[in-house]
Amino acid sequence: MKSHLKFACRICFAVFLLIYSGRAGWGAELPATEIAADSIPVSVEEPDDAVETVQPEELHPPSHAKERNVVSEAFAGYRFYSVDGNGGRAAEYEYLHSNSMASGLLDYLGLENKFALEGNFLNDRDYYGDLSYDHKGLYRFQMRTESLFHNLDHERLFSPNPFTTASGNLYQAIDRNPGDSYGVRVEQDLARFRYKVPRYPLHLNLEYWRMVKEGSMQQRYADDAFEGTPNTIFAKSRNIDRITHEGNIVFDTHIGLVELIDDFKIRQFGDHTPTPVDNFIARTDPNLIIQHGAALLPHDETPDSRFYAHTVKLHTSLSGGIVGAASYTFAKRENLSSLGDISGADRTSDTMHNVAGDFTYTPCGFISMALKYRRQEVNRDAPDTLTTTNPAYSNPIFTVRPAIDTVKDTVTATLSFLPIKLLTIKGEYKGEFLSRDNLNGWNRPGTTASIMLADRVDLHKGTLTLLSRPVKGLRLKAQYSYSTSDNAMYATAFEDKHEGSLLATYNAPGRWGVTASSRIVRESSDHLTISSIDLTDPISFTTFQQPRERKVDNATFGFWFVPVSDLTVSGSYGLLRNSTDQGVLFAGTQPASNSLTDYTSQAQVYSLSVLYRFAEKLDLSLVLQQVRSFSKFATGFADAVLGSDIQRISQTETRENSLSARGEYQLTKNISCLLDYSYRDYDDKTQGLLSGTLHTVSAFVRAKW
Repeated sequence: MKSHLKFACRICFAVFLLIYSGRAGWGAELPATEIAADSIPVSVEEPDDAVETVQPEELHPPSHAKERNVVSEAFAGYRFYSVDGNGGRAAEYEYLHSNSMASGLLDYLGLENKFALEGNFLNDRDYYGDLSYDHKGLYRFQMRTESLFHNLDHERLFSPNPFTTASGNLYQAIDRNPGDSYGVRVEQDLARFRYKVPRYPLHLNLEYWRMVKEGSMQQRYADDAFEGTPNTIFAKSRNIDRITHEGNIVFDTHIGLVELIDDFKIRQFGDHTPTPVDNFIARTDPNLIIQHGAALLPHDETPDSRFYAHTVKLHTSLSGGIVGAASYTFAKRENLSSLGDISGADRTSDTMHNVAGDFTYTPCGFISMALKYRRQEVNRDAPDTLTTTNPAYSNPIFTVRPAIDTVKDTVTATLSFLPIKLLTIKGEYKGEFLSRDNLNGWNRPGTTASIMLADRVDLHKGTLTLLSRPVKGLRLKAQYSYSTSDNAMYATAFEDKHEGSLLATYNAPGRWGVTASSRIVRESSDHLTISSIDLTDPISFTTFQQPRERKVDNATFGFWFVPVSDLTVSGSYGLLRNSTDQGVLFAGTQPASNSLTDYTSQAQVYSLSVLYRFAEKLDLSLVLQQVRSFSKFATGFADAVLGSDIQRISQTETRENSLSARGEYQLTKNISCLLDYSYRDYDDKTQGLLSGTLHTVSAFVRAKW
């Protein structure tokens, strides 16, 4: 009900502005054919030597009447949905309820005033509206609202239970709301105003942006401690009511040869739903880091936060042969946690200093050079301890590891060269230099299982790009880059990386065209390690190597051709494949097992479309598409039974088929009717839990004038 009321208010406001625009003179000028004859001053008494009387229709209309332009369009109709099974996967971003729909557009373009109003309403969870106005370029404003609905999955917890042993279930699953369905509506609102001071090069820009998320989701959490049974995985419904506000004020002005920009931004996030609180069983094993009795405990908090940044920029004319730019940003992000029985997290904050400098030199039309420098410092402040007033915890003080501070410098040098008119060569070097502080609290062999992070990482990347148009209609692009790093920057990062891509397109205007592209990536990392504790011997630990190799192979091909007049056929094929071989530590078993694993995901996309224009009044189109995808996770885990169970529950295979047919008939010069049918099917071949089919029929009338 609240969303209906808000949307109705926005529509009323837009209609009011539209009516007011007519009364205020936005486009109130009459066209030449509507100028009244009595508005032309003529002589009542003709002198003897009077020339021939000029008739009103022979006079030239005012220039402002000829130089305005008005375009308007509207359509209205109804959309019917028929859902079988889980339609949320078949149409992930549609609210699956039959409803009426409408859309409208009004554009006015004049010498002094420009006005545009556009809106699209599918339902109260999926709509769009945009209003903009400009007066002589001195000031302009824009107001926009849009909403999108996203269907969320209701995951089925493992069934049958793969973790069943002779002594019982190591884990059990409980879904507290097995019949609930989930989805979230995401709304974004924007208001923007720009003012130019007359006779002085100063602009003021004001902007307000808001994002609201409303709906429900599945919350999954665990009550386990690896100290024996029971260990339980829970699922329950959780409401979503989150809002983000952002305000931005910008001044920019010309000072001699440079332009100065001052930008201030503030953003605040808030979660209006309470933090989940549930019953947890007692965990009293002295080897556990946190011990507590059986009690109601909060978990999975989404803390409020605040971010603000102040930026000063300076740059020369962007159209000169030499262009320079520099900027500095001070930013801070604050945690506004509001937990009642645990305090200390609200004293966490990140402070950032960003410095940037650019220099571009273009001595002539066939050569250009650029140099860029970026520096980011992140200082993280966090309390040494958290405290609780909940009597369930045996120790009310929790030690917190110090946050990691980072400094990152990035240098980029680019050279673009045009040796001949048909070939462009571009070379680029990029260096990233990262340093970290406070790693002692995270690299703790013998205390916890953790990735051993490097305190300094130097990464170098070189890229060579070739662009060519050897013949008319043919465009070629080839690119190769090599990156090397002395240490992996993070757990899934690379130490060596090769990446190559190739793009070729050819178009014979009005007849046919083809496009082909490929991208190949090879990554490797050999020096990443992880340490594991031994619960049977707390003072000993083992360090494992975690080698990693990643392969990406992508390829696409598309074509179009016109076999006969008014008929266009097009099609495409795409292959996306990602394969990763990586060492994985299964630290939950004793002794810990380090195993090489293979993860592969692949998707193939086929599409075919036909567009036919019959007798200049009827347009017909047909689109077919199929997506075939799978993923698998193979592990050489020492426990063959548990390893095969992990592989089985992580494997997926899906087929997505869609068909769309559309017809539009031109009834008159300004009015047409449209009929649209679509079929979408999602087939979960692994378990079938998410399979579903959706039929959609849309019929509406469109008018243009």
